[in-house]
Amino acid sequence: MAVGDTADSQLNPETLARLAQGNPRPFFLIGSDAVSVQWLATHHDTLKALGAVGMLVQADTEADMRRVAEVAQGLSITLGSGSDLAAALGIHHYPVLITRDGIRQ
Repeated sequence: MAVGDTADSQLNPETLARLAQGNPRPFFLIGSDAVSVQWLATHHDTLKALGAVGMLVQADTEADMRRVAEVAQGLSITLGSGSDLAAALGIHHYPVLITRDGIRQ
């Protein structure tokens, strides 16, 4: 995965159907890069209102992780690879919010 635009990403109908089952909690994937940190700051209130949980899929240093944590105030974010998840969903770029309705950036 890499930072980038997901404008052309569409979940296939089977994946959308799996996400819509039950009522999965919205989640987001971010990195510690400037684009992701700005995205997190811009969408913070929306993510919090949705009850979204995050996965930090790229951070090079402890300072990177701290910077994301400062912006995330009140949001749950865990560290993780995200590779398997991205492959399963057919996405290649972050930051991204994934809900039962699809992907948005």
